[in-house]
Amino acid sequence: RARIAGFSAGWAAGSLAAADEAAALRTRLAAQHLTAEADRAAEVGHALEVLERAVAAAAARTAPVVDDVRRSIHTAALALAEAVLQRELTPGPAGARALLDRALAVPADLGVHTVRLHPADLTHVQALLASGERTLPDGVSLVADPRLRPGDAVSEHPTGYLDAQVSTALDRARRALLEEPS
Repeated sequence: RARIAGFSAGWAAGSLAAADEAAALRTRLAAQHLTAEADRAAEVGHALEVLERAVAAAAARTAPVVDDVRRSIHTAALALAEAVLQRELTPGPAGARALLDRALAVPADLGVHTVRLHPADLTHVQALLASGERTLPDGVSLVADPRLRPGDAVSEHPTGYLDAQVSTALDRARRALLEEPS
């Protein structure tokens, strides 16, 4: 009995010591884990800061270049449009057709009653009308306006006017593309 009692007491004491040692080990491992997680979080935070600085530096170098390229493309597009329009707006039947189409491009219910044209364009439009290829809506009259450039027109209607001047349209496009204040 004494031997069994001694064995049991030793077993209980050993088990208690092992449980205490296991609890101490769990506490040490949890502390090490928290320290390792804090170190990893600090490393990730530092890496993100470095990456953010690199992105900001790259953006600072490339954004002005991208803006310059965009502005150059817009300027070139406008120059090309002006060149094409100058070619398309040459006096003659083709230019007269395009001019008349632009000048009458308002909703029918507005009731265009006067179309002002450059005197040279008026001659070409009248020739086009005389050929029977085009007709004017009833009540619309054509008027020579020497203040307008060739290829430009202004259609007047009871509530306002339609500015069909090429230079005005190009100015609007230029401001929109180059983001210039109006």
